[in-house]
Amino acid sequence: MDEVDVSDFAMAVQLHELALDQLANGRPAAALSALRRALALDPQRAATHAALGSALQDLGRLAEAEAAFREALRLDATLKQTRVALANTLVELGNFQAAVSCYREAVAESPVPAGLYVDLGAALWRLGDAAGALEAFERGSAGNPQSAQAHYNVGCARLELGHFAAAIDSAREALALQPEFPEALLLRAAGLAATGAIDAGLGLLDRPGARAVPIQHRCLLLATRLMNSKLFEPARPCLERALREDPGEVMAGHLLAAVSRANPDHPQEAYVRQLFDASAATFDAELVDKLAYGVPKQMAEALNVIRGAALACFGDVLDLGCGTGLVAAQLASRCRRLVGIDLAPNMLERARARNVYTELRCTDLMTGIAMDEARQARYEVVTAADVFIYVGKLDAVVPAVRKVLCPGGLFAFSAEAVEATGDSAPLGYRLGVMGRYAHSAEYLRQLASLNGFRVELLRGIQIRLEHRRPVEGWLTVWRG
Repeated sequence: MDEVDVSDFAMAVQLHELALDQLANGRPAAALSALRRALALDPQRAATHAALGSALQDLGRLAEAEAAFREALRLDATLKQTRVALANTLVELGNFQAAVSCYREAVAESPVPAGLYVDLGAALWRLGDAAGALEAFERGSAGNPQSAQAHYNVGCARLELGHFAAAIDSAREALALQPEFPEALLLRAAGLAATGAIDAGLGLLDRPGARAVPIQHRCLLLATRLMNSKLFEPARPCLERALREDPGEVMAGHLLAAVSRANPDHPQEAYVRQLFDASAATFDAELVDKLAYGVPKQMAEALNVIRGAALACFGDVLDLGCGTGLVAAQLASRCRRLVGIDLAPNMLERARARNVYTELRCTDLMTGIAMDEARQARYEVVTAADVFIYVGKLDAVVPAVRKVLCPGGLFAFSAEAVEATGDSAPLGYRLGVMGRYAHSAEYLRQLASLNGFRVELLRGIQIRLEHRRPVEGWLTVWRG
């Protein structure tokens, strides 16, 4: 190595060490700059590529982090922690299949793989492989028997697979290690309810010394936990019990209709308001971050293409079921006037905080649209992102929208797609087991034609994740 090479090598080492210190002190942007300079001097240093991946991961630049970690492993396949970091990044990117492969390699390399088995189980769980997740969770629990979380993970997988007695045992073990573990308590109660021991499950949720919870609310809590594990039949008696205790419990009534495969034209207005008011505080984080919800962005992109990105302004826009303003965040910069309508006051407070709406109205869709019709207000664009899944029959909504849309205006909305089963939606819409409506493409096209719309776009999209699997739906744009 000549003198210049030695100097470059020494400088690259110094920059690498500086970057590690910056990463340790929570300064990933500064670390990134130092690492780029180090790699310019010594591009074959695997550890520097690995550190670069960590800095990019901390900055949320996940695709670039993945590339950096892969380059580090290409240069040095023995970097075990880098393989784990790559797997973690793949999970954040939603590439669970690739993450599983990485975790399996990391498990094979590790002398103490208990924690990695938990990570592997979580990736398999997100992939929808409950059986594979159970096997991994059980190995993780065996390697760390004092972890309440490990026992809880095992119990969740067992419950979803229908191993109710074993799930109850896992929850009991978790609670023995960590008595104040509400999720484990609910898991045990749900396991008991799934075996038919509803009263025993309800009793667990009415703990001495705690604030009394009405029995109908405990029934609803058990039912929701079971439904989240895809145990719809065991959830039914819990919902029936909730309604016996309180016939006016709208949440239980709607969910019972869903699991019973009933198909009412519309949900009760009180159900929709209650559902969204209760979820307003965490709505954006749950839907966007955890459930990979991207409809507002896709809708904005479609409108840009169809209306023409060269046009400076969308004009006046009516945002139906505006929620917290996720659509507004995508469209506001190109709107002259932006009006939002929603049933849930708590959701509207979140929307108001965005400070992008010209007007917000707390009312149902039909009343809100009728207000515009009465004062002859017209809109160039009307949007409804994931709204009609809580409406059902659309025969009245579509002509109402037509009346407040300017000639040539655009009506953009999303809908969940009816599953491809023989008699799944003879009316064109179907209430699903999770309490949301799905619609057929044929029904949507028929509504467009009957109401004088031209379908500019109707394409299949992924709406969100549910039970760790994609929910398929439609994105459509109609011209009035």
